[in-house]
Amino acid sequence: MMLKSLIDAIEILESKDPLNLLRTKLKDVEYEEKKIGEVTFVKAYYGSGGRERVEILGRLGAIQMQNTSKGLVSDADGAIVTLAVLLELLNLKEKGITLDVDVSFVTNISLNAKLIPHQPFNFMVPLIGLDEALKEEVDPKAGLILSIDSTKGNRLAKFDDFALTHVIKDGYILKLKDEVIDIYNRVTGHEVYIVSLTTGDLTPLDFNVYHISTLISPWLYTDSPVIGIATVSKQMIPGYVTGVQDIEMLEHASRFCLEMLKYVEGGGKVYDENELKELKEKLGESNLQRVKRWKT
Repeated sequence: MMLKSLIDAIEILESKDPLNLLRTKLKDVEYEEKKIGEVTFVKAYYGSGGRERVEILGRLGAIQMQNTSKGLVSDADGAIVTLAVLLELLNLKEKGITLDVDVSFVTNISLNAKLIPHQPFNFMVPLIGLDEALKEEVDPKAGLILSIDSTKGNRLAKFDDFALTHVIKDGYILKLKDEVIDIYNRVTGHEVYIVSLTTGDLTPLDFNVYHISTLISPWLYTDSPVIGIATVSKQMIPGYVTGVQDIEMLEHASRFCLEMLKYVEGGGKVYDENELKELKEKLGESNLQRVKRWKT
C-alpha cells in the first residue's frame, strides 16, 4: 500500500540517521551515495536493464534545516515522494508483482541548504549550488524524467492537490498526452491541476527573471522529456518551514508516479512527437536551446 510506503519514507527521512536506515532498507537493490561538499546525493536503481529508463527525481535544497528548525521542512517533498515510490516497488516485489521497466531514483537528503533571494520567499538550494546539484541529479540514461519539487512559495500554483506541468522537451512546452491526464484524474479523483509556466521558468536560475521554482530545471541538462510534479498549497508557504507536509497530496503524487511507470511499461508516450516535429519544421529549434547547460 502506497500510504504505508509513504509513512515509512517520512519516518526514515525524519530520523536521526536517515542514511543508515536507507542502507538497511535498500540492501537488496543497487544503491549508491555520493557526497559533494556538504550535500549527500542518494541513488537507487530498479529493474534489470535493457529497457528505456525513467528517472524519478526528487528536487530539493534539503530535507531539514537543522541550523534553524527541527524536523522535515516543506522542501523535503521531492525526497519523500521519490523514496515512497521506491519503497512501494520493493513492497510489490515481495508480493510477486514486478514492473518490466527500468527506474532510477535520485534525490538529496542534506540537513541544511542555502537561501537565495526570491519573492515572496527565498529559495532553498543545495549548498553546492543549483547547477552543480543538477549535474549530479539528472540521469543521462533516462528517457523520461519525472521531476518532483515543492512549489508552494508562490502566488500562481494555488491548489489543494499536486499539480503537473506540460512536457518540456528541446526548449518547447508540449501538451501532456490525454492518457497521462487520465492517470492524474483517476489517482486524484478530480480535474487536472496544471502549473502555469512562463518562458522565464525554462531559463537557468541565474537569469534575472521570475522562476516559480526549480521544478523543470532538469530540462537544461537532458535531451529527454521532463514532466514537473509540483507539491503545492492553497497558501503561500516557504520551503524552510516545518509542519506542512500534506499526506494526502504526497500519497497522490507518489501513486501517480507509480501509475506512470506502469504506463511507460506498456509503451505509453507522454507527448505527441508529431507536434514537436511540426513546431521544429515551422519555427526551427527553440532559442532556449542556447541556454542549456548540457550539450549533446
